[in-house]
Amino acid sequence: MCVTPICWANCRFSLLSVSRPNLRPSFTAGLLSNENGACTVRTTPAAGKSRRGQPFPLTRRTVAATIRCMRAFYLHGARDLRTAEIERPQVAADEVLVQIRATGICGSDLHYYVHGRNGDFVPERPFVLGHESAGEVVDAGAFADVLPTGSRVAIDPSHPCRRCAHCRQGRYNLCPQMRYFGSAACSPPQDGSFREYVQVHAHNCHLLPEPMDYRQAALLEPLSIAVHGVGQAGGIAGKRVLVTGAGPIGQLIGLVARHYGAAHLVVSDIRQSALDLAASLWADQPVRADDSAAVARAASEGFDVVMEASGAPAALQAAYAHCKAGGTIVQLGVQGGPIELPVNLVMQKELTVRGSFRFAHVFPQALDLLARQQLDVASLISRCVAFPDLVTGFDAALQPQTIKVVVDY
Repeated sequence: MCVTPICWANCRFSLLSVSRPNLRPSFTAGLLSNENGACTVRTTPAAGKSRRGQPFPLTRRTVAATIRCMRAFYLHGARDLRTAEIERPQVAADEVLVQIRATGICGSDLHYYVHGRNGDFVPERPFVLGHESAGEVVDAGAFADVLPTGSRVAIDPSHPCRRCAHCRQGRYNLCPQMRYFGSAACSPPQDGSFREYVQVHAHNCHLLPEPMDYRQAALLEPLSIAVHGVGQAGGIAGKRVLVTGAGPIGQLIGLVARHYGAAHLVVSDIRQSALDLAASLWADQPVRADDSAAVARAASEGFDVVMEASGAPAALQAAYAHCKAGGTIVQLGVQGGPIELPVNLVMQKELTVRGSFRFAHVFPQALDLLARQQLDVASLISRCVAFPDLVTGFDAALQPQTIKVVVDY
């Protein structure tokens, strides 16, 4: 079903914010058909005055309009994803229209799905999740020379203001006005890519080399987070590194750290399947986080760098305990609430503690790593689901044995 804003209330879509067809509020509308993505809408002027102040005749007339539609999934609350059919977006002068072909389900998507929020980010209205995406340009607008129709692209979901102090310093990932696909960090929340078409700034589209498929390209956004996080460690070659958490980001951090020359990589997690995968791809020493004796043995020499990618309070405590004096801790995992930190250890060991939030400037670097087939990201994909089965995909992503679920369109 495709609806126009006038009939949203009757269809219980009154809270949704979508690209609206150009209909005046004085019009009533009724759906006539929806075939092959084209919605024909009957609009009838209501009694009253026109925009020029002239009264409408009492005898109503009917005008037909065709609106191109698409499917989207809106998050209405915890574990409440609902499908809707809405108008396809129109591109602005600096945008292209991309038909999404694959989107990964991210850990932040799961936070929103399970809790209705992601840490401090609480959506004020229903919105569309999804930001790990790749697709095909179907309307190149003014960019036909560089992004012709049919171009295969990965999407950088960052939309900073490019004017604030952080943006001018090159740290646009910290932009307070950032609009990030599928995120409630901004107000109102920014709709993401769990919809069939997305309008994207042309400079956010990165051309894919032919050997790279859409599923792998959908992992470029989390790979960029891993590349940025490893960069926050200030140099990793020749160092002993502990990665706490063997989920998608932890696995990608391990792959990146191995590529850039880490001398010894230890990974801790409570899931044996995740540890086994890490051992097969990059980890020198997988350790059960719930086996204190094994953790103690692995940490006997300490670690130069700890990459905390789990968000678990116990893992964060272990990071401070096992980091060498003068070492570095990089925090990537999202904490569920306030926790106690061993500040005395930070002082006594002169630890460097750095946050790592999203990424800046490294998307092309991540693309180059995949294009040169330097990293095996395909092995991280546990399952693929079709777009209409998105809820099934979210439920699958919550299973302990799952690393990454990718949605095909």
